[in-house]
Amino acid sequence: MTNSERPSSVLVVDDTVDNLRLLSDLLGKHGYEVRAVTSGRQALQAVEHDPPDLILLDITMPDMDGFEVCRRLKATARSAEVPVIFLTAQTGTADMVRAFDTGGVDYVTKPFQFEEVLARVRTHLALRRAQIALAGSYNRLRRLERLRDDLVHMVVHDMRSPLLALEINLALLKRPAATLSDTGRRDLDDAAQSVQTLSRMVDDLLDVSRLEDGRMPIARAECDLIRMAHDVRDALGNLDPARHIDIESAGIVRAICDGGLVRRVMENLVSNGIRHTPAGSALQISLANVDDRVRVEVRDRGRGVPPDARERIFEKFGTVEGRLERAAHSIGLGLAFCKLAIEAQGGTIGVDAGAPAGSTFWFELPV
Repeated sequence: MTNSERPSSVLVVDDTVDNLRLLSDLLGKHGYEVRAVTSGRQALQAVEHDPPDLILLDITMPDMDGFEVCRRLKATARSAEVPVIFLTAQTGTADMVRAFDTGGVDYVTKPFQFEEVLARVRTHLALRRAQIALAGSYNRLRRLERLRDDLVHMVVHDMRSPLLALEINLALLKRPAATLSDTGRRDLDDAAQSVQTLSRMVDDLLDVSRLEDGRMPIARAECDLIRMAHDVRDALGNLDPARHIDIESAGIVRAICDGGLVRRVMENLVSNGIRHTPAGSALQISLANVDDRVRVEVRDRGRGVPPDARERIFEKFGTVEGRLERAAHSIGLGLAFCKLAIEAQGGTIGVDAGAPAGSTFWFELPV
């Protein structure tokens, strides 16, 4: 007999034998597998030996009342998810609240109404089956996601060597000794830039995976974030030589952080601002001390990020369509990397609407 064909098991706990006989006969006639015990201790032993699908538990019993039995059941992993319906002659609000506080899902009042007992038992067994099915589906999805991530990680890791070889060969072709027309040299430059973009995507994929698994080492040291902002501006200036990138700071802005990771975050935010805003429009990097944290903002004058997408763009493969038609292709990992890298250092990251237009990407780190 399969699990789906097996009759649901119900454990009935009551110190009154007549109640046990009554409930056992009722549930047995409707196809349930019933076990009956007369004390809380016997109930705990029965559940430890073989957890049922549902427990009907009397509240008023000698030695150990139903509240204590339920607390102990919920404190044990083996029985924590088994639904408990209390049996009680007490109808006071305080008792009902206490029943739910200890982990009960429902209650049936004495004297029993057979239709009510059956209806509540059927309902909570159906909910329990749905809960088990949902947990099974979730676990299967997690395994599939893990399999997908492992496959992507393997493929991307193997891409590194041919990309490196291609980058070296393109660099050799660009040497002055090579005889190329102006058009050929431009095509070669475009090819080299495309290879660099692919290499960055590979690095992002691998680093996002390492950060998610907690395998990325964090090398903390004191960093001058203003100096870092100037270095980033100098390094990215050739992406759009006509664009003005202003740096605004109030005093000295330093943090104990992984300088390499934070610089990559800053580079991502600035390069996003360059790619997703009109050519030549200004960008601004602002740095400030805010209480016991430092705050870095990158403000652009593009179309902005819709409010409903401000969380999604920081997720893996999360992108926003149409920020700018000329924007470079993206697989949506740059901002996911930024989020993981900043949060791994105890910081926060986000995006706000710019004033009067555009977007303000920001992150904060503990001083």
